[in-house]
Amino acid sequence: MGYQGYFAYRYKQTYYRQHLQYNAGPYHSGHGQQLASTVPRDPSAFNDWVADRITMLENVKICKMDSPYDEVARPDDGVGADDLGFNVVYDSDLDWFKLSGHFIDWTYTIDLDNLVFTINGKIHLRLDNMPPNLEHYTYHKGGDLPVPQEYICAKVNLWPAPDFDTEECQQKYEALRPIIVPATEWGASTWNELTASQRFSIELTHCFLRETSHRFTYAYVSYVRRDINDFCWNMLCTSIPALPIFQDDYPKGMDTFGALSCAYVVMHSLASKGPSKSLVTDYCWIRGCLITFCAHLDDPIYVAHEVEHMVQRMRRDGHAESVGIILSSQQELVVVAMDGPVIRHSPVLDIRTTPRGERPGRATDGRLILTYLLSPPLTVAPLPWRTQRCRSLIVSANLGAELPPEVIRIIINYLDIQTYISMCRVSRSIHSVCVANPRVGSYTILHRVPEFTSIFAARSANNESRLKLKCWSSRELWGPWGPWRQWGQWKAREVSSEEFEKLV
Repeated sequence: MGYQGYFAYRYKQTYYRQHLQYNAGPYHSGHGQQLASTVPRDPSAFNDWVADRITMLENVKICKMDSPYDEVARPDDGVGADDLGFNVVYDSDLDWFKLSGHFIDWTYTIDLDNLVFTINGKIHLRLDNMPPNLEHYTYHKGGDLPVPQEYICAKVNLWPAPDFDTEECQQKYEALRPIIVPATEWGASTWNELTASQRFSIELTHCFLRETSHRFTYAYVSYVRRDINDFCWNMLCTSIPALPIFQDDYPKGMDTFGALSCAYVVMHSLASKGPSKSLVTDYCWIRGCLITFCAHLDDPIYVAHEVEHMVQRMRRDGHAESVGIILSSQQELVVVAMDGPVIRHSPVLDIRTTPRGERPGRATDGRLILTYLLSPPLTVAPLPWRTQRCRSLIVSANLGAELPPEVIRIIINYLDIQTYISMCRVSRSIHSVCVANPRVGSYTILHRVPEFTSIFAARSANNESRLKLKCWSSRELWGPWGPWRQWGQWKAREVSSEEFEKLV
């Protein structure tokens, strides 16, 4: 009965919060049940109630608290909850929202923006279809009695309000006179047309997102938002076809962090509260594409903001033709193409893994476009509306005649990773063979083993084998000077025939 908690109204993306000192649970006449009981179940009374709550919040008494755990007052019944002062909490300070500790056990929000009653930041009950009693259900993952779906609101918008001038942003965006190009018109290959490296990058991204993406559902909370840059960078690197994955055989004398992460370390952290993006530090060029990250693209004004800033950076770099990728923590992207004065961009495209059997390779149109744009230069055709001819990949007839691709493949299989990287630079013909199949340490990946999501057929200098890949996520550690980041990597191990037989 001594559980503490918070209750808040949410209106116009601002929280009006009270501290619940005791008995904050939803059971046994706790504050959770009392608060839920204030919501009328009758439709006509409900509309009047919502209007009254809005009027109340527009005229509410705001209390300043020295500590977030001070008690303004607590509602002993549904009526009293409407008469009390509130402490205003803005969206940038939502650590309390998802039970971040400090002896807080329960939080409740009557959200008038989304018309939901939110429990512990995760369960969103429809205000217009509340369950009769909260005591009948459990509110944690894996509970025995989950709330029936008829009472659940599937999607809510909890993102902070824009921190830029939306009217000015819209005017600048419209001045570009952008052409919206649908996903089918960007020239991306279908799944059946992809190379082994392209398929591997998609399948590897599926593994990465399955292991790491769940947390970023709550990227509207500051302590999650601070890690968006890391997440987007790792998602981007995993999505790049034919990018070698290093194991324990790092090239001797090579600064792998400097060579592979040079673009990341200059990009500005998305945890900052700056009003706009930096045209210097928030962008990097990778395989001919200008890349930037953002928190989300759920709102058209954010799309306008990102596209307009992307075009600014393209023009700053002085290229007549450019392609850019805006990648969000919500596994979305927008592609921007500049051809002189003509600006094109895609709609917001999903790159999430589709349900099994829904699409070949479980790859969305957005994921296929990302693969197409990040493929090695000269291995894919230019954008359909660009008139320059695609140069042939095989430019040395003598080398091709003396060393057929099959022989080059055999040679490449015996190379250590440092020599492999050097060989990629010898000629376009050798480069095309090198990037046709992805490299994981000393292994060449052939294809994914059917019915397994993270086991791949592979070839090394010694034999053919099955390789199991696992994403070892980065984590933040603390040193004498504050936080520092331990970088994650992919771990690979051979799966023996005996182990594989047990898995089948």
